[in-house]
Amino acid sequence: MKKVIISGLLMSFIFGTSFLFTKNALDYVSPFEFLAFRFSIAFLTMTLLLLFGVFKLQRKNYLKLWKVIIFQPILYFIFETTGINLIPSSEAGIIIASIPIMISFIAPYFLKEKPPKKHYIYVFTSFFGALLILGFNSFKGNLLGDLLVFGAVISATFYNIVVRLLKDQFSPFEITYSMMLSGAVFFNLFIPDYTLLANKTVFVSAIYLGIFSSVITFFLLNYMISKASPIQTSIFANLTTVISVLAGFLFRNEIIYWYHIVGMLLIIFGVWKVNTEKIRKIK
Repeated sequence: MKKVIISGLLMSFIFGTSFLFTKNALDYVSPFEFLAFRFSIAFLTMTLLLLFGVFKLQRKNYLKLWKVIIFQPILYFIFETTGINLIPSSEAGIIIASIPIMISFIAPYFLKEKPPKKHYIYVFTSFFGALLILGFNSFKGNLLGDLLVFGAVISATFYNIVVRLLKDQFSPFEITYSMMLSGAVFFNLFIPDYTLLANKTVFVSAIYLGIFSSVITFFLLNYMISKASPIQTSIFANLTTVISVLAGFLFRNEIIYWYHIVGMLLIIFGVWKVNTEKIRKIK
């Protein structure tokens, strides 16, 4: 479990700082173009790792991973990208923070893993912490935008479940490689303008999102799901909110208020408690 927690902390740190790079890049490129850059760089990076023998792909029926690929990266990023253009980022952040809640209620039916009842209290505590940080008054009433982002929540929920179900058939690298390949192929269908990578801001952001926020984080996430319940692994996503607040304070001179501190403490408490309580199999 110690490796899962370390992986979760590293993943949260990378995801949390990735928002800074994404914001900078989207001043110059469209969201779907940037996704094409991101996944192309991720796919090329993982292919180089294969060529240098760092990882290996076994002969398997990779078509079994089609559900994983549909939910993540395709549906998740379509819903998130289109939805976040219609609503404030803070509003989208609150909806995305509900992923652990959805997983807590849905995953046990598919995985036969029963969390203690206290888990639900800890998950909601973490969500309330995110709500404190992102703001109770964030919702502007754009139903379509909210539904699209909620579609990303459902996609992430079933991605976690499917990866858990396939953990004995595919390694974390095999799953991640398939995701990066599929993401590169799909988002390049939007015919991005690769000359935009000549812009230093776009290039640096694409490298960071491609290598760190795609290859490394999704590998860590797939590894975590293979070792622990999605309920335990998904709640680390709320730590991303904590990292984002701290990164904004350190690098963008944003102000941290008392409710930010309370919210961060609630998130950390929820993550810690969920990952120190055992989940048992449903007989």
